[in-house]
Amino acid sequence: MCAKSRKAVRYEILGRVESEELSAFPGTLLDISTLGCKIHYSNPVVVALENEYTVKIKFTDRDLPETLTMICQPVWASEDNGSTDIGFKFLHSPDTDTLLRYITILHIDSQDAGGVESQIVENECQFI
Repeated sequence: MCAKSRKAVRYEILGRVESEELSAFPGTLLDISTLGCKIHYSNPVVVALENEYTVKIKFTDRDLPETLTMICQPVWASEDNGSTDIGFKFLHSPDTDTLLRYITILHIDSQDAGGVESQIVENECQFI
């Protein structure tokens, strides 16, 4: 889906995803928002778009919640050269509140992480 037509900002964040219903192998979280996420599998995965799946997300960043358990429904799936990408929307889940707090942290961090411009305090150059 085009980024301009999304209802929520997606944050590129890595994590490990496990779902016994989808694959015996773990997937990789590529991005996440309050409404959904994108997961990559290095193997072919058969996905039924009408089904709901339980996914456990483990973030690589140690400052984030250790694991989120989310109930998801696939919106789209794409297979290419033996790997599969799946776009999920989140349904009401056990860790919805934790996800919302986490996304708030990501939003604040993205605002604070401005470029070099945010570190410039004067208009004049000083040589030291």
